[in-house]
Amino acid sequence: MRTASKFLGADLRWAAAACDATTLSRHDGRLLPASGWMSHLLQETVHGLLTDPVTRATPSRAREAYMLRRSALLGELAALGIPAHGASGLNVRVPVADESAVVNGLRSYGWWVAAGARFGLVSGPGARISVADLEPADAARLASDFAAVLGESEATYGG
Repeated sequence: MRTASKFLGADLRWAAAACDATTLSRHDGRLLPASGWMSHLLQETVHGLLTDPVTRATPSRAREAYMLRRSALLGELAALGIPAHGASGLNVRVPVADESAVVNGLRSYGWWVAAGARFGLVSGPGARISVADLEPADAARLASDFAAVLGESEATYGG
């Protein structure tokens, strides 16, 4: 089942189902024109977007941009001896002893990061850094500020 409603908004809903004929007939039988009907105009718009070569290339361009940003930050952190993780996606995770000290410390330097423990099932405390808007040229400054905050955290809180 695929749906376009999450990324296109609540007012533009479109879905495709791949199933056997019996399941499809049960599904269609439950839909009423008032609650499940989708205008042909909206269906054609979504189809046009999903088949447009420029639109289809957008995720690849985004993936490359995020990979560049993530790699820049991981490289700068590694150069300072700070272990960090991030193989894909928009985030880099840096294990830390005291999430609050690091998150608040980075905020004082102008960086907004999230405490990382709530994003992992088995991982310990850490900082979760989004690279979505991080320009590769700013990665060195962020890594330097991160190292400074780690030093401040260790001096103040013992780790």
